[in-house]
Amino acid sequence: MKKYINRQHISLVLALFILYLAIIFWPHFIKWAGTLLGAITPLLIGGMIAYIVNLLLRQYEGLYLRLFKQKKARRFKRLWGIFLSYFTIFLIVAIVIRLVIPELINCIQLLITNHSRVITRFIATFENNDDVQKILRNFDPRHISWAKAQKYLTYGFGGTFKALMSTASSVVSVATTAVIAFFFSIYLLIYKEMLARQFSRLINTYLAKVKRPLMYVVHTFDDSYSSYIVGQCKDAALLGIACFIGMTILRMPYATMIGVVTAFGALIPIIGAILGASIGVVLIFAVSPIKAGIFLVFIILLQQFDNRVTYPLVVGKSNGLPSVWVFAAVIVGGSISGILGMMLTVPLFAAIYRIVATDVGKREQAKEKSIAE
Repeated sequence: MKKYINRQHISLVLALFILYLAIIFWPHFIKWAGTLLGAITPLLIGGMIAYIVNLLLRQYEGLYLRLFKQKKARRFKRLWGIFLSYFTIFLIVAIVIRLVIPELINCIQLLITNHSRVITRFIATFENNDDVQKILRNFDPRHISWAKAQKYLTYGFGGTFKALMSTASSVVSVATTAVIAFFFSIYLLIYKEMLARQFSRLINTYLAKVKRPLMYVVHTFDDSYSSYIVGQCKDAALLGIACFIGMTILRMPYATMIGVVTAFGALIPIIGAILGASIGVVLIFAVSPIKAGIFLVFIILLQQFDNRVTYPLVVGKSNGLPSVWVFAAVIVGGSISGILGMMLTVPLFAAIYRIVATDVGKREQAKEKSIAE
């Protein structure tokens, strides 16, 4: 008993001491954590890329093994699987860019043309205003403080130069991070079995007592994220194609671009549908307000059909997360990391909800069983 109490006291004192250090050195800890996060950011992004690409890789490897059953040919399944997976993603991106860019250029040209008319009218009104003409006639350049003007120009150009240098540095940093993340993702996919074995050995060595619940949590999160990613991508593709076909039939402008925007918007829970519809209405309104109204009715009906028919058929059963928790996940994820956070927190909340619900169910059954006995 004395030994147990001593250990308990030591643990409590140690926890309080760690809490004290965390409070005292909190600014330094935050700075250190930020530096560490910046250093491992390319690796984290590479891990996310590898996880997504692995969903395609498993399909291609299964297809390869069905086509080539010879033992020698099986050695190349990983090489061809990785190549085809990345090639598929790059091909989709290239097709989207090829379809969207021309319509985007036409849209920008139309907006510039419309705005130039507004600007011309504004200048004409400005020139015909009597008060403005009076101010211009009374204007005397001798009253200008050229020293102050020079100072403002100097600081202005200096700030512009600093902004350009900062932008260039950010572009280089992002490009470097992207390249490192890309190659790291390839390494992860090549050696994923070896990494899985090493992870299993670590679990068996240091966490053998909690291996079963730990692996259950890992598999639950993996199932939640993989199902969410695959399901959302399928539904988004079908929704984008349906939007494009419907807009083409209704003879609406920017059908391709808005179809792509709608597809990408479908990847974002709740907010994505509103965002995609809003962008489409704004773009079409610049051409025809009447067509913008027709599009709004069409996209609302299409999204309702998708929510009630297409999504359940394509994705299957829901992730099990009630609507109120989906909304909470979107709000929390958006506050933490914007659109990416919205997309990541929904399967996170779904996995946590499933784990907690399963544990609560088991405890309730055990409690009822003990009462019955």
